Amino acid sequence: MKVRPGAVVRGAGVALACLAGDSSKRSPILLVGFACGWFLDRPGLQKFTVVPGTDEPWKSTTVPFATSVASWSAVMLAAMTALRRTRLPVPIAAAVLGGGLVVADSLLADLGEARDAAGADEDHAGTETAAT
Repeated sequence: MKVRPGAVVRGAGVALACLAGDSSKRSPILLVGFACGWFLDRPGLQKFTVVPGTDEPWKSTTVPFATSVASWSAVMLAAMTALRRTRLPVPIAAAVLGGGLVVADSLLADLGEARDAAGADEDHAGTETAAT
């Protein structure tokens, strides 16, 4: 597993947000963590990312960024709220949630890269067969 810098930033943002005592400060911390992590590398699981079917450059970059950051922040806020309601001490809950996000994000990114590499190998093999 290759730990990616974006995953570390996202995990640290989740952990810091979980440690925040005031619930109104958690959402902005999550948004900043996910936004900074997006620019380092995209998240491993992008099921919540909307990619517009347009050739307009501002839409093809802005919409995936906004939908991914907002949706993952909402998912992590819900997970954080649920985890904070357990008897688990808040620092441990923050470490578990942040560390779990780093591991899951990195593993999913590795799986995505392996899938893309396998698809590229199949495309390359098909091109060689068609050329001969």
